Amino acid sequence: MKHQDQAPSSASSQPVVAQNEGEVHFLAQALDYYRAVQRAGKDAPFGQFLNRADAAANEKGQELVRQSLENIIQGEIDEIEKKKESRLCPKCQRKREHLGTRSKTIRTSSGTIKPERRYEKCHSCEQGLSVADASLGLEKDYSIGFLFLAVRAGSKGSYKDAQEDMKVWRGLEVSHETIRKLCHQEASKVKQFVEESAEVPKDFIAAEGNVEITIDATKVNTLDGWRDMKIGIFSKRLQGEGVDISYWDKRNRRMLPDTSACVAFASIEEKDLFQKRVNAFRSRLRVGSTGDISALGDGAEWIWNIIREVFGNVRECLDVYHALEHLSGTGKVLYKEGTEEYQQWKEATKWELLESGFEKIKSRLDQLENMVQDKDGRESLRKLRGYLETHRCRLGYRERLALGRVIGSGQVEGACKSMIGRRLKQTGARWNVERLKEMALLCSVHYSDLWERYWTQAM
Repeated sequence: MKHQDQAPSSASSQPVVAQNEGEVHFLAQALDYYRAVQRAGKDAPFGQFLNRADAAANEKGQELVRQSLENIIQGEIDEIEKKKESRLCPKCQRKREHLGTRSKTIRTSSGTIKPERRYEKCHSCEQGLSVADASLGLEKDYSIGFLFLAVRAGSKGSYKDAQEDMKVWRGLEVSHETIRKLCHQEASKVKQFVEESAEVPKDFIAAEGNVEITIDATKVNTLDGWRDMKIGIFSKRLQGEGVDISYWDKRNRRMLPDTSACVAFASIEEKDLFQKRVNAFRSRLRVGSTGDISALGDGAEWIWNIIREVFGNVRECLDVYHALEHLSGTGKVLYKEGTEEYQQWKEATKWELLESGFEKIKSRLDQLENMVQDKDGRESLRKLRGYLETHRCRLGYRERLALGRVIGSGQVEGACKSMIGRRLKQTGARWNVERLKEMALLCSVHYSDLWERYWTQAM
């Protein structure tokens, strides 16, 4: 039996032999890199070998990778330019005039490279070009890998933070203005991908679980004042273990399965336009043709109007935390926050809500309305009754818990904070509305299961 640390007797253990001049140059660079890292560790104070060697590997390794990429690209250019057909104009097949070499600056995820290419011109067609550019994909100033990093950094934090992150994590020097420009340029391509690509619905349609739709809105500061950014999320989730309402408390909170698929979107627009957006995603994701659907949201009327008009009769559920917040608010008016009576109200009404929805709380309200004389108290009871009666059919928490279903709209609440708030509601930020929509699109793709799919198809 071979010992675990014994070197394998395979071709990979044989010495590497360079096949061409480029490989010889790279092996020399790699050897210099290896020795530099080793030397940095050996020169370190006692106990710091790992830290110093790690720092040297990071610093010098980035340059080695950049140089190797540049050498490989240059080698391919040279091979193409050696061919006879590279001298002919692709349009008229006449020989082009060689006007010398020109370098091209290209930003890549490995660093900036500057390959040299022959520049030629056909005097008949008045067309100048570098023949290797098209075949090697060198026409643009940025590689897809660089764009991936820049747009990801720019849509996760401020452009200035993105500039610093690019430098710290990858050693890439790029201005925050360039990152801003690239984010907004890429947004139009992302929009087309989300709206048209057959890749978008693939994972969602194939995923197992029941469909959940959550909708909400959050305020974002624009040059025209604070505006509502509406957010919608389609997801699928397998049902969890059914539990009794007694399991739903802070000490013994149940664990639900994670979503198996998620597609999010957001925009600043009126209710009717956002409804069309919801319906477009419903159609693309084939929601409503099979399986059951749960819709979750807070008490905003516009949310439930969209749900009814787009999806019809589905399993509607008022976010339990919003319901509890209304109960707590009335308790504060009746008994004052912090008192023992308030705590008793808060605990009792919570379990009554979970057990029977509106029924037991209705009985409690009936009794209190005959007892409470305070004007503010009676008004708070009236509003609470109206709120719960409006959402009466959405308070089936006991049944949903027993079926292993979600009873809170935490997913979209979280999206308001993480997907939108973290990037778009930074201190002092005021957005042009159209730019804001573009950034919201990028943030939504991050939050969805679509980020990797987009960049994979962009290659």
